[in-house]
Amino acid sequence: MEKFIETHLKLLDLERETEIEETRILTEKLPPKELQRRGVCLLKLRISGRKTGLYGRTILSFEASGGIKEFPSHNITSGDIVGLCPSSSDQQTDNAGSGIITRVSQTEINVAFDDSQDLFSLDDDSLYKLTKLANDVTYKRIKNALNRLSQGHTQPCSHLASVLFQESELSPPLESKEIYYINSNLDESQKEAVRFALSQPEIAVVHGPPGTGKTTTIIEIIIQAVKQGKKILACAPSNIAVDNLVERLAANKQKIVRLGHPARVLKHIQKYSLDAILSTSDDTRLVEDVRSDMDKAMSKLKKTRDKGERQRLRQDMKSLRKELVQREQTAIKQILKKADVVLATMTGASADGPLKLLDDKHFDLGVIDECSQAIEAACWIPLLKVPRCILAGDHLQLPPTILSNEAAKSGLEITLMERVLGLYDNQIMRMLTTQYRMNRIIMQWSSDQLYDGKLVAHPSVSDHLLRDIQGITDNEETSEPLLLIDTAGCEMYELDLPEEISKGNEGEADIVTTHVEKLISYGLKQDDIAVIAPYNLQVELLRLRLSSNYPKVEVKSVDGFQGREKEAVVISLVRSNPKGEVGFLAEKRRINVAITRARRHLMVVCDSETVGHDKFLKSLVEYMTCNGEVQTAHQYIEEGVVNAKLLRPDHLSDLLSVKITTQKGQKGQKDQGAKPKQKQKPKQIEKPAHSGQLKGHGDNEVSKRTVERDEAILLKKTQEYQEHLDKFVKDPSQEIMEFPASLNSYDRLIIHELSEKLGLVHVSRGIDKERHLVVSKPGIKFVEEKDLSEKQQTKEQEEILTSTHLGEIKSQRETTPTNNDKLICQHCSKDVIRANYSLHEIHCARRQKEATQSASSVKNRKESAKNRPENQKKPPTSTKNMKTNAEKEVIAKLQNVDPDDFDALIASTKELDSKCNFTKCKVKTLTLGHTCEFCQRRFCLNHSMAEVHGCGDAVKAHSRATIIKEGVLYRGSGVPSKLPDAKQKALLQKKMDKKRSEMEADRQKKKKSK
Repeated sequence: MEKFIETHLKLLDLERETEIEETRILTEKLPPKELQRRGVCLLKLRISGRKTGLYGRTILSFEASGGIKEFPSHNITSGDIVGLCPSSSDQQTDNAGSGIITRVSQTEINVAFDDSQDLFSLDDDSLYKLTKLANDVTYKRIKNALNRLSQGHTQPCSHLASVLFQESELSPPLESKEIYYINSNLDESQKEAVRFALSQPEIAVVHGPPGTGKTTTIIEIIIQAVKQGKKILACAPSNIAVDNLVERLAANKQKIVRLGHPARVLKHIQKYSLDAILSTSDDTRLVEDVRSDMDKAMSKLKKTRDKGERQRLRQDMKSLRKELVQREQTAIKQILKKADVVLATMTGASADGPLKLLDDKHFDLGVIDECSQAIEAACWIPLLKVPRCILAGDHLQLPPTILSNEAAKSGLEITLMERVLGLYDNQIMRMLTTQYRMNRIIMQWSSDQLYDGKLVAHPSVSDHLLRDIQGITDNEETSEPLLLIDTAGCEMYELDLPEEISKGNEGEADIVTTHVEKLISYGLKQDDIAVIAPYNLQVELLRLRLSSNYPKVEVKSVDGFQGREKEAVVISLVRSNPKGEVGFLAEKRRINVAITRARRHLMVVCDSETVGHDKFLKSLVEYMTCNGEVQTAHQYIEEGVVNAKLLRPDHLSDLLSVKITTQKGQKGQKDQGAKPKQKQKPKQIEKPAHSGQLKGHGDNEVSKRTVERDEAILLKKTQEYQEHLDKFVKDPSQEIMEFPASLNSYDRLIIHELSEKLGLVHVSRGIDKERHLVVSKPGIKFVEEKDLSEKQQTKEQEEILTSTHLGEIKSQRETTPTNNDKLICQHCSKDVIRANYSLHEIHCARRQKEATQSASSVKNRKESAKNRPENQKKPPTSTKNMKTNAEKEVIAKLQNVDPDDFDALIASTKELDSKCNFTKCKVKTLTLGHTCEFCQRRFCLNHSMAEVHGCGDAVKAHSRATIIKEGVLYRGSGVPSKLPDAKQKALLQKKMDKKRSEMEADRQKKKKSK
């Protein structure tokens, strides 16, 4: 025990220092405006009202000033501790007080301040700011509890403490009494847990995996203990968890009292809080006159300007408060004594709170719910007051939040529940095994990986699906409990911003958004959908996409959904990188919580290649692959849903040609004794800026490592398909080979290229999801173009045009001269295999049309220049309107093309992409050019600077945002401050003091002379 106390006191100091340092860095490094942008501060607030409320506390109301009606977006909510200081001050040294937020609206924030703070000197006409603060009260109360634990064995918990530190052995079970269960729906494992907990003389642990009714079991235990005449202290780490217990016990009509600040209690159960009961108690009616006098004194104090009168009124207020406190303490003691169950958070049960008014041996039993979410030192605050305890929770779900990595590794993260289970295991523990939340397929992975396969789904939930809900469309997606979207090979890499601690993935965010929209379109309510991401940056990216259109869809981190459940849960695992780093996704407990929130439908988006580096995550991917539906992110890219960048098509074609040449040509060179061809370096790929790209994301080029990885993937695929085709060519018994419809367009492109090299006939057949590739040897008439439906022909044309654009397929391909079944192309007069003739003709026609349009445009320019008068000058070009003029030119060219002529549209679009978009600049940009990250148009090197082609305002806004975000002024980015630094200021002060002393001496000399 002594070693535990000594170690944890040091670790708590380390944790507190880490929290203070993080808060200090945040408040000192960042300016107030940036703090407001991050949602932890509100600036330029005016006091709009004062009143005595919340059972005697002073409440100040704040509103925005300067004619602004609504506050900017922020993260300050009810129950948060905030610091109040003048808006002009930069440091917290000018703190005018700290209070707790009681109510937040778009136009007003109410803050409750303690009685000890003097708020009467605050001027209603001044401006103030509210800053979210870290709370040190918790640390003080935990350390006080540990110090009390070390002060001997005279406390109620003396024997319990010796058992928990293995200084004494467990006592034999108590004599069991017959139990009449209040809840008749308890299953056998829950009933066994109730019987076991009530019979243990020191400690019992109720292990409740997700959805097994742990809280229901705890409520039954508390009610049964009350029936046995016990006084109970029930606690939990969070206010939400305590309020959940209050709500359940109130429904069973128990005599309960909820400790804690009323602002931190859910509104509909505030009537059970100590302050609310106190305000309506018979013992407190005597103080109603005192409160009335306090309000009158405050009203007079606000109106008077006389200093003497103000001083007298302040003294009266202090006297009235003192009388109010004395009378309230007497009433509080009576209320607590009458209650059968007192509920509070861990810190709310401290010795310096209302419980100090009770006798040390008042409570017979302590119950700690969600014990695995609190550090052990915090659990000793309520345990000091009880001789026996019951711990409930799941040590395989979220651990307590610890900021200091050093403190966590040194033992602060080990919870009381984990430690005592390590000491006594099944001697003190009963596990709940029937779960009432998840479809059995969703449940089974968690059960096998973490709970030894002991969990069993109740028949009421075992097979339930989304389609079973009334009004939901019955289709493939609502009939699947598991759906995995794999982004491997799609280059949807995570955003790794240097200035951000968190990580995000915009490609996954787009996929998640699309899936949520689908679920809503199928009839699922927004309230029944949860979107979970392990990183805060990803949460923000998802909220940007969903909150405006679907405000009721909950988007939170994993921690925000502990203890919650939804009909459908969509998870984005974010991590996707060449190194295979998964970060804290390797924390099994966090993933367990995320997966087990879903009732009927679970969708996971991840890069299987990256997360597969972790054994635990790999098991999840393999389980979902075997037991659910698996889709690739390629189909989202093809549908235009995802903004993420794939390999550039032209780069793909270059790589294909390089790899094929290396495979065949180099081998021949080696045989001839020639030097092998040096491997060409692929061009560096440019990523386009996303529509939702974060400011400050700087460089958009894929790293060298990414290119190497893409080359490896492409080479592997090419070699695989090359082997299949070579085997097909050598086998005389095979004439036709069909590839599956599961191949994406890029795989089909590779096969098209390889088939063309080998002189094979290659045709795509089918439409939509049935589209597949058929390869045959020359002379085999397996399909005729006229047999294809009109829709199939359209898809055929689209694919070959896309393939032509992607790979820059040359129009003059090498063909096999020995084939007798050929046709002569009417455009280029070349011999073409019959099966490929239609596609070849489309390609030639497009090239001919391009040449005709190019010649026509040149002729028109010459005629217009010839007819222009000599004295007529060219109209001046406005840099400001360049972008608009270019857009108009694009629209005009596309409007001149027949909408039904698909080939012409493709040709016009390609022509526009191949030339500089600057007005009247016709330089080709296919080889040398630059895509602007602001307007996403391509320019030649002369016009690539954003200020030149009309994006100057966008550059200025981006630079300003970067300066604000980083808090650093670069040369030319702003006006430097002319205020003297500290040394100069001290020197000036010294000179001024010297000058003043000299002037005083001169005045004294003049007086003497007179």
